[in-house]
Amino acid sequence: MKKLLMVCLTAFLISTVLTGCGMFEKANGVILYGEEQQIIDSLEREKDELVKEDQYKIKIVENDGQRILVLKDETAQSLVKKKLIREITNQEKAKTAIISSLPKVAVGEGILFAKKEPAALNLEGMELNVKYEGNNVIGRGRAYADMFLIVNDADWASIKGTEKMMALLEYDKDPSADGLSDYGVEERTLVRFND
Repeated sequence: MKKLLMVCLTAFLISTVLTGCGMFEKANGVILYGEEQQIIDSLEREKDELVKEDQYKIKIVENDGQRILVLKDETAQSLVKKKLIREITNQEKAKTAIISSLPKVAVGEGILFAKKEPAALNLEGMELNVKYEGNNVIGRGRAYADMFLIVNDADWASIKGTEKMMALLEYDKDPSADGLSDYGVEERTLVRFND
């Protein structure tokens, strides 16, 4: 019995660390990343449990062995309103702070968030004036990509990358309470809505 309890406790602690939620902070949502059909299937399976869900198109661009998640400005502003974009305030202690606003992105511009500013940025022929804005993350950590780029809605369509989907699933309980489902998507991360 003690062995089973230790295994369960270890699994809980590992899932807490890997998903980015604090030990005493209960998640009430999940961010899903993947192919459109994966997201649609997952939402269909979860529909009876959800309080709310939102879906956004995203793109993935490879840059020197790292993945860039490309968001429309409109999507990024929605994530800010939901308090899901955070600034890393202490890397060693994994401390974050919710940001309250992002600069507006004009046509032909982009703002980049990453652990550190990349030496070069290759957007497959797209000419954008990209400005590095710091070490911000979506949720509590970097789950799906090494960095994220916000571009004007008009520029998003011309970014050459792999189109994917991102879904925000909000529950009225901690979705990991009954064991965190794999959701059948490429990546998932627990979050807390309405901090």
